[in-house]
Amino acid sequence: MPLSNTSPSPRNSSTGSMGYDVSVLMDSKAVVEKKGFVSTGTLTYVAGELLEIEFPQYDQFMLGEKVKVMIYAKGGIYVFESTVLAKDQGALVVLNPPENRRKFQDKRQDPRVPVNEQARVLSLYEYSRKVERKFPDPPTILLDNISMSGIGLLFNIDLPLQTRNQLHLELDLGNRFECRAEIIHLQRTKEGIRCGTRIIELKDDHANWLRSYILRSQIEAYYREKSEKLRKEMLGEEGETEFDIQAEQTEPVKTDRAPQTYLFNDSRYEG
Repeated sequence: MPLSNTSPSPRNSSTGSMGYDVSVLMDSKAVVEKKGFVSTGTLTYVAGELLEIEFPQYDQFMLGEKVKVMIYAKGGIYVFESTVLAKDQGALVVLNPPENRRKFQDKRQDPRVPVNEQARVLSLYEYSRKVERKFPDPPTILLDNISMSGIGLLFNIDLPLQTRNQLHLELDLGNRFECRAEIIHLQRTKEGIRCGTRIIELKDDHANWLRSYILRSQIEAYYREKSEKLRKEMLGEEGETEFDIQAEQTEPVKTDRAPQTYLFNDSRYEG
């Protein structure tokens, strides 16, 4: 079903460009529909490709299930096909497709997720000299963060790092793949040199997998934050002094969820 919006997108006065800020969707009424069942709830979270909708009948939907979503926001009615990505007590996380995201201004359109992994440098292209330096024994560097458009790296080895140079990298994020990234900025720190890059070459199948990885990481991070916020609210309601000693003795709040109720883990969904 094609996307529709009953109202034309006005010019956003704060940005000077077309489209409402994505925050206009927050607290909107949202209808989630599948064959033989319809439920109405409230949109409580929006960031990048993720939308969370809270409603009591969340358990009527399955992970990976195709649904139709209708959002009744201040800027109009937005209708689109989606996929259930995750479930939690009283809420669903569904995919916000590209056609719908393009209707809004969103600073988090291409979110970066933190990564604590290693990468190997297969080669380095020096832009000023127009020379490709290949490494028979590729050095290992640290991967700090990643998005669909760029990678944050941490170097503690001696390499000719300059803006516009290109890195041919091998990454392993549960699935090993290669990409080429251009250096955009450099920063010297106590840990070494932090390097911000822009991805300029990535195979389509690897891009699909990376997108799935980023979505999973976003969902995990969101539920960790949500769980921590709930814990703090509970402590605040009961009184922090009363719980100080108990908090040190109890186990940490568990932020992982049972697979049947949390996280649609499949890179083959349609975006």
